Formats: sequence, structure tokens, C-alpha cells
Amino acid sequence: MKYTHLFFDADGTLFDFNTSEKKALEKAVRTLCGTWNPDIAPLYHQVNKAAWKELEKKHITLEQLKVLRFKNLMEQAGLNFDPAEMSKVYTDFLSQSDDLIPGASELLAELYQNYVLVLVTNGITKVQRGRVKTTGTEKFFRSVVISEEIGTAKPDPAFFQVAWEQAGTPCKNQILMIGDSMTSDIQGANNFGIDSCLFLKPGKVLPPLDETAPRPTFIIHNLSQLKEILR
Repeated sequence: MKYTHLFFDADGTLFDFNTSEKKALEKAVRTLCGTWNPDIAPLYHQVNKAAWKELEKKHITLEQLKVLRFKNLMEQAGLNFDPAEMSKVYTDFLSQSDDLIPGASELLAELYQNYVLVLVTNGITKVQRGRVKTTGTEKFFRSVVISEEIGTAKPDPAFFQVAWEQAGTPCKNQILMIGDSMTSDIQGANNFGIDSCLFLKPGKVLPPLDETAPRPTFIIHNLSQLKEILR
């Protein structure tokens, strides 16, 4: 068995973040604004994604991100609320979500019997720990490494250094990183010198890569395909 330790990304890999995001956002906007327009969801998705990209580049801090994304949403959607309060209400709702990618729980239940599993996520502690508990996946992981708790985020090698230490300092050639982000998961794995598996959902196509782009060791389109790689 080549790999003994599996590092799993959370959102978009195990957790169905898009579904959770829409539910939590609608509840939060209805709570503070008393109204809801479905067009708000894709707009928030855009401003939130852009904010996280800025965090990956270290242009903003996580504390700034929490409020900035809702400030941008308020301005672009023409809404009226306190961005800091909206951030808190949204975070509360999101931390209670239990949406998983199909097959994720079954896969983890099978793999954790033979592998050391570590959850590695760029996220907010309250949200990520709440969802791990709510989904019942907490028991599968040796460790849960969250960027807010350790003060650094993927793709920084310092983030993976913490994950590696908490996993028991295995040989790097025995670690496989599984995630859906080229810029944080795959780039991070490349930076730290471990193999990677890109979870590219059905219907999505890997864009053309220039010579500087990170390269995944494997690509899967369904979580069950991971078992074929591990055989």
C-alpha cells in the first residue's frame, strides 16, 4: 500500500458547500432583511469566492474576509444591513449545515479503517467544526486542521507542515492530498512535496494549464474512483 495517510479538503470535496451556502445565506438575509431574492445567491457566491482568493494570496486576513464579502454583497445587491452582523448570523446558520457530497460519508467510513485521515481546510473554525460534528464525520479524522486556528492557509507550506505533524510525521511519499481546488489543494500539495488528487466534478473540464500551473498526480470525477487509485 503506497499511501498510508490521506489529507482531505472539506468544501467541495467532502462537504456540499454550494448547497449549504445557499441555505444559510437565504436564512441570514431573511432574518436581517425580511426578504429574499434568488439572484442574491449567485452574486454572493462570486464575491465570497473572490474574497477567499484574496486570502489565499495573503492580500487580506480572515477577519477582514468575514466582513468584506458581506459589505461587497450589500453594495452590489442593493441591500441594507450591518455586514458584521450578517457575517455572524450567516456563520451561525452555516455551522449547523449537514450537506455532504454524495458518497462522502460512506467513503470515509471505509477508508478510516485502513488509512490515517486528516481534514485540511481553509475555513472558519466555528463553521468547519460545527459541520464536521453535525455531519457525523468527526470520528473518521485523526486530526482536523483549520486555517483560522493555525494562522496560515493552503497553499502555504506552513499549513501542510502542521497537518503533517498532526498526522504523525509520515514519509511524504505516503501522503495523498485530495481536493477540488487547483490553487489551494493541488498547489499546496506541490509546494509541500506530496502527491495530489484533483476532484473534478462531472461536467467540469480542467482548463488549459501553462508551464507554471500546478499538476495533480491523479484526477477523479467521482469520490468512489479514489478507491481505485488506492488499490
